[in-house]
Amino acid sequence: MWSTDEILALTISKIAPQPKLKSIIENFQNFDHFLAFIVENERSQHLPEFVGTYEKLIFARHEAESQMFKAESFGARVITFWDFDYPRMLKEIQYPPLVLFVKGNLVPDGTSISMVGTRKSTTYGKLTAESFARTFAENGVIVTSGLAYGIDTFSHLSAIEGKGITYGVLANGLDCVTSSITRQLIDKIIENSGAVISEYKFGTRALPAYFPQRNRIISGISIATVVVESDVKGGAMITARFAFDQNREVFAVPGNINSPKSRGTNYMIKNNIAKLALSAEDVLYELGIIKDKLDFDAAKEENTFEDEVDSLIYNNITSEPKHIDVLAEELEMDISELLYRLLNFEFKGLIKQLPGKYYIRA
Repeated sequence: MWSTDEILALTISKIAPQPKLKSIIENFQNFDHFLAFIVENERSQHLPEFVGTYEKLIFARHEAESQMFKAESFGARVITFWDFDYPRMLKEIQYPPLVLFVKGNLVPDGTSISMVGTRKSTTYGKLTAESFARTFAENGVIVTSGLAYGIDTFSHLSAIEGKGITYGVLANGLDCVTSSITRQLIDKIIENSGAVISEYKFGTRALPAYFPQRNRIISGISIATVVVESDVKGGAMITARFAFDQNREVFAVPGNINSPKSRGTNYMIKNNIAKLALSAEDVLYELGIIKDKLDFDAAKEENTFEDEVDSLIYNNITSEPKHIDVLAEELEMDISELLYRLLNFEFKGLIKQLPGKYYIRA
């Protein structure tokens, strides 16, 4: 029976491609058994592909012991493909990581939806990501993303606001997070029963090639991936492609046809790469997570107010941000009275105030 540190040692050695390493673990009793096999065949030279690997394996074993100590000191742990708490969905992809470094709590059979998008989102993208992530969390879905600025961060934070669990997947070692903002986000995720995951050992700095590898985990751990905003090129599109290849559902939120931030999502919808996602409830219903779909058209009918002034104000606020000065001018109202009524709308969850005194429908 292979121990965790032995499996870690074999993966660190990189003596063969990952499928071959998995086969070795499943066909040899333990690390020492495989090491004896290597020594015997190096002498006879029956397996030239393993010539010279003994030294690599011995070095990797020492490195694995060091990594296990670092994980414990960091408050993290190492889990393997064969462990109970290894995410079930991730096991099903073509090249699952044999080892994961994890800080926080994993729910092995939990249902996850990945949310990805551009780092430089629009207000529309931010509000959409927040709404989707919060609704997913409120329905018991784990929200998974990549801890990047923009859509990723909004998704993580809103899942927490929705009293849910969120996973963050890194393209570097758990100890190599350079941004203080990202470190704060990680702390928040873990404090709220979530987890941060990496397949890279401690001391590994992020490199460009690691991000696509990371993205296959984001999509692979989830039953579906939702792209909120993306141009035709970028990490979000790579994640969506992985999800598509992994036979997972892909959803895209449509956007402004003139916005570069929506070219990727609109392209995927047009070419049937992704399903149209007009709301989080649409996604949940499509995936069978909620059974009764509401009549969204009816739900979106304008609110009725007993006070005609409230009705007038509310109907003047749309999905496009509008400044308080513009509202006051259009409604011919005193700003102090308008602010009072807008505050009541915010308390009721009907509108949302954006930075700079802009208002938008919730």
